[in-house]
Amino acid sequence: MSKKPLFAVMLFFCPFAGPADAAERIYCASSDPVVDLSLESGFSSKDQEKLVHFRGMAGVKDKSAPSGFRRFQINSDMLRQYWIDDRDLRFSIHAFAPEREPLYRVTMSMITDKSSATRFKGSYDLKVEKLKLGSTVGAETIIAHEGAIFCDIKR
Repeated sequence: MSKKPLFAVMLFFCPFAGPADAAERIYCASSDPVVDLSLESGFSSKDQEKLVHFRGMAGVKDKSAPSGFRRFQINSDMLRQYWIDDRDLRFSIHAFAPEREPLYRVTMSMITDKSSATRFKGSYDLKVEKLKLGSTVGAETIIAHEGAIFCDIKR
């Protein structure tokens, strides 16, 4: 079971709890006036709790977003926590820009409920923050947004 520290600002997702039948891939997407987001995660067919990969693309379309977040790749290193069971699905990510000496942080949390045998619908919370110089603690919020998201299970 994967557990990583909870990123308190917006990112909260619990560890994976496996359902009776294995989910091999989960695709999530959202598009609204502020965010375009596409995620794909893969789980081991032998160990339902083992996340094999997590990747995607995102873009914050708000004009006040830093250029590093206008379009960026999402990878497993950005994943802070995840949870899936027979009722809900959650992911939590955070990223920094620029990567070497971060000035900005984007955090996104997603929570969904099962709406059919293979679909989850829910919402995400996005926050883009300008960090205090030389610190990842304390930041000024530039963008805060909530939107709809859906996820499909592919077996």
